[in-house]
Amino acid sequence: MPENQATQPVPPKKNKRRIVAIIFLVILATIVVLPIWNVHYPPLLDFPTHVASAFVLANLHNSNYEFAHYYSAEWAPTPYVSTNVLMVAFSRVMPTLVAGKLVFSLGMIGLPLAAWFFLRQINPGDDSVALWFLLISHNVFFRWGFIGFYCSLAFLFLALALWLRYLNSPSAARWIAACAAIGATYFTHLLAFLFAGLIVGLYSLTRPRMKEWLASAGLFAPYLACYFIFSRVVEKQVGGAVFRPWDDKLDAFWMITSGNSVFLNRLALAGVLALFIFGWIRNSEFRWQWRWIVVSAGLLVTFIALPVGYGEGYDLDIRALPILFVMLFAMAKFGRRAWVFAPLALFIFTLRTADLTKQFRAAQPELAGLAQSFALTPPNALVLPVVAGPDEFPERQYYAHFSDYGTVDRGWISPYLLEDPGLLPLRIRMQTYSPDGFWDLHYNEQLDWEQVRSDYDFVYAYNVPQFESGLRGIGDVIYTSGKLELFKMRKEAPNTPQTLPR
Repeated sequence: MPENQATQPVPPKKNKRRIVAIIFLVILATIVVLPIWNVHYPPLLDFPTHVASAFVLANLHNSNYEFAHYYSAEWAPTPYVSTNVLMVAFSRVMPTLVAGKLVFSLGMIGLPLAAWFFLRQINPGDDSVALWFLLISHNVFFRWGFIGFYCSLAFLFLALALWLRYLNSPSAARWIAACAAIGATYFTHLLAFLFAGLIVGLYSLTRPRMKEWLASAGLFAPYLACYFIFSRVVEKQVGGAVFRPWDDKLDAFWMITSGNSVFLNRLALAGVLALFIFGWIRNSEFRWQWRWIVVSAGLLVTFIALPVGYGEGYDLDIRALPILFVMLFAMAKFGRRAWVFAPLALFIFTLRTADLTKQFRAAQPELAGLAQSFALTPPNALVLPVVAGPDEFPERQYYAHFSDYGTVDRGWISPYLLEDPGLLPLRIRMQTYSPDGFWDLHYNEQLDWEQVRSDYDFVYAYNVPQFESGLRGIGDVIYTSGKLELFKMRKEAPNTPQTLPR
């Protein structure tokens, strides 16, 4: 190429299109993260315990807290470590709650962007189709606050895109880039790493080229070594596999577009169906991508075959659904017809985000009332959460781990922070009484009240009227808000005159 041609300035029209595209992407990114930044406490199931765990890790040896007496850290190259590293690093310069929101936001923006980058390697020019990926920005794993798995989806599609770029034009630099992205996937969540291996394997079967197979397998080799050296999670599970009944499996499949509204979920599915039907009929540019049909079929079979739980892991099968959603769009090239449906994708996405934001804001008065209990205890108090909930969808159970914000705000010591050897760096050293009923929000056993009084300073009791008499026998209510009662334990023997608080 002549030198004067190589240094030609970008045409004004092309430059203007780039500016418009950047502004459009910024607007979309703002809408995607709006729900969690529009409120103080995002009502997400597991999000509080991730934030609290990061806070403990960041302040483990801070003299203002007593965390080192009850917790420890084991940092290693294990899955799930990347989000903890990021939150701990960000919490050095900002509040940990803000750090948690920031890490989650990176995943929320990264997921549709990485899926779009992946689709470009398969169907160049079908950029408008990527707007449908916005529909899984607020998927069920976002609502459940599964920050590790959610963020790993962005790395998964980035890794697949870089791997496809390597296959199209092999080079050492592209192989290293794909290997690094596979590593980011592994260090964010083990299941996403396994799904990446499944997709690479299924696609490779449609291209029987030994050199490519060896290069693709080499991408995963160093991280498999990390797993067998540092993790070996499967061998540490004490329970076996649990499978859904077939009716429940069919119901679970509709979570592929799960959102806050059943009507909007159905509208999203209808929109996707309309794209495939009317994008195919009498469209000369339409092409089926048979290799990705094979991959999608393999993912569907995997979803059907996977158990709902294995050992400590749960909801394993539905983890395939957001990945399968993206793969469905890789199965076909729509051409210019897809632009006709782009406004529909944006319309449905905007409605779903507005509905979710409204629900988040509606939960704030209740959560603010719960949060006021934190200031009523001294710092570093030992607090036992006793929380029960109605049999409802997990995305509505955002109250389950809300007491973990007390760890962030007041240094509460809780026995229920996330601990999973081989996956998570936090270790719980405290040997206190901790009923297992907390984990499924249902208590089948009667609690040992004397042990509770002995081991804890306070009990955070939410929606447990069946324990009212037992709790009043060992403590005094110092705060109520809705279904919450905060009990201060009486440390003297029962039925003796009460002394002044220490």
